[in-house]
Amino acid sequence: MNKWARRLAALFLLCAGLLFLPGCWDYEAINTRAPVTGLGIDPAQDDPNKFLITIQFPILTHTSQGQQGGNDGGGQSTEFQNLSVEAYSLPEALRAIQLRMYRKVDIAELRAAIINENLSGDRMDSLIAQLMRLPEVNRLALVLTTPTSAKDVLSVNGLPNTPADFIDKAFKIRQEGFVVNRELWQYWRDTTQVGVVPMIPVVTVVPNEDESGSRLQFGGMKVYKGNAPVFDLDKQQTFYVNLLTEQARSMAIDLPLQDGLVSLTDIRSRHKMKCVVRGNSLVLVDHVTLASTLGKVADPRPKPWPPTQLNELEAETSQYMTKQAIAVMKELQQRQTDVFGFGRLYFQRHPEQEQKMKAEWGQMFEHAKVDIQVTVSITNKGMLI
Repeated sequence: MNKWARRLAALFLLCAGLLFLPGCWDYEAINTRAPVTGLGIDPAQDDPNKFLITIQFPILTHTSQGQQGGNDGGGQSTEFQNLSVEAYSLPEALRAIQLRMYRKVDIAELRAAIINENLSGDRMDSLIAQLMRLPEVNRLALVLTTPTSAKDVLSVNGLPNTPADFIDKAFKIRQEGFVVNRELWQYWRDTTQVGVVPMIPVVTVVPNEDESGSRLQFGGMKVYKGNAPVFDLDKQQTFYVNLLTEQARSMAIDLPLQDGLVSLTDIRSRHKMKCVVRGNSLVLVDHVTLASTLGKVADPRPKPWPPTQLNELEAETSQYMTKQAIAVMKELQQRQTDVFGFGRLYFQRHPEQEQKMKAEWGQMFEHAKVDIQVTVSITNKGMLI
């Protein structure tokens, strides 16, 4: 190849490379997209094989009219719009909704998926599989369940922002130890792995105290088995689940101690969890160290606390919280629902028992011995004299 041929070849490659430099070849204007931030899934009323799917997206520009609370056009809102449709699958629902809109439905910005607890196990299986198969779905979206209508959850007015964004921001604040935080990928992981069962936080619509409307309330969790809900844990029980999995932090709790209530604030917990075999017994071990600040004592009189009195309170608190944590563990064992993931730890050490664990881990978890200890350290700030 002569010199001019090499130069022409280099020039051609340079021009071809320039085609890959622009970074906005697939750019779409924001006003041509409808970013879906909330997704609600209910069972359809007339056909048990169908879903009632509600999508929510924010209204990015102030308009004179906006549909809210479904597709019937009732109500006006300048914050968000909800559209609902019955369909056999999520892709079918998205296509049907797209035909009613002039903007592209974009589910990549999904913030929260609300699932009606009345969905059957088969319907839940199908739903989770569809959400995981759609490549454009945000796997970091929160998953919540509700005993009421998912459509009603996404239709609550009077919040500082849209219901889906409100849920997303509420769960990012690390002070609520009375709910569990579950993202879509986490729920799917727990349904497919050996030695753990999934759990989902609960959201309900409750009326305001002044009867001016309704609001969203979070608390407790629902335990699933085979993608079907089996039972609920209340807020206090959920706290001890979070305590044993190192998810209770930056929060406050009241404890019935010393013939009254003792408040601990600024809770930070650490734990060492393992599943071991001792002799012929399987032992579930979880040792928790909890650091906190004393907020309120049973005696309302202001007075300094000597170290001996604080040590007594630490010992009493450790004993009480250990007892409560064991009680929650025992209830979960009776129901053969390992939400902690002890089986996952056991499987890491004994992968050769995979088939046995798939068939018998619930019974193994039920009959395992428990070694749970909660050690509480309390800092008493103030009252220095």
